[in-house]
Amino acid sequence: MKIAILMAALNESLILPSILQKIPKEMDVFIVDDGSTDNTKAVAESFGARVIRNPINMGQGHAFITGIKGIVNFWEHRDGCIVFLDADGQHDPDEIPKFIEKMQSSEADIVVGSRILGSNYKTAPFFRKTFLPHFTWIINKLSGYTMTDAMCGFRAFRVASLSQVENILDTMIEPQYLAAEMFMRFAKAGLKVEEVPITMKARAKGASYKGLVRYGFGIIKAITKVLVDKSYRNI
Repeated sequence: MKIAILMAALNESLILPSILQKIPKEMDVFIVDDGSTDNTKAVAESFGARVIRNPINMGQGHAFITGIKGIVNFWEHRDGCIVFLDADGQHDPDEIPKFIEKMQSSEADIVVGSRILGSNYKTAPFFRKTFLPHFTWIINKLSGYTMTDAMCGFRAFRVASLSQVENILDTMIEPQYLAAEMFMRFAKAGLKVEEVPITMKARAKGASYKGLVRYGFGIIKAITKVLVDKSYRNI
């Protein structure tokens, strides 16, 4: 199975080398530079990554859809797999094989990384331990999935499955808090989900762009927008 690695990066020029050097050479790397003001694009290209650059910051959800559609439409390996991971160093490229093995051994269209099932969940930050299960419960109720961690950004997708629901990618409207909308729409389209445990690393630098209140409000707003969207009701 041919693997494409996809990352959305915003001013991650200092962190990208430590991630990209761990990705096997046989994997194709695609990076959406989401309006960076540093030399993220140049650093990514120096490691052989193909870069799609947004001139302004559009949000992680928008960057994800841009990258996914680019790979689905122009990557030559239609029977391959896309692995999406964060560009801030919290997702370990050494765990990519877990996703590939699960996809090859199951009928999953999407394989989701679960921090709750991971080995270091007991020492997770307060927000993750307190609120993540509740957000996941809401998304499971709306989608019919039985995930333990709906909000983790470490995920893998079958290219063939995404090709079949490309029209849904065109209707997605949430530019930042993508997970809720993605799982709600993909569930209605019949895509199957499996999970693998992952171990989260400490953020290599800086802090999350999403604060606690902003994050929770963003998820609720995203769910509301999808529920009232005609394209969702007509899937």
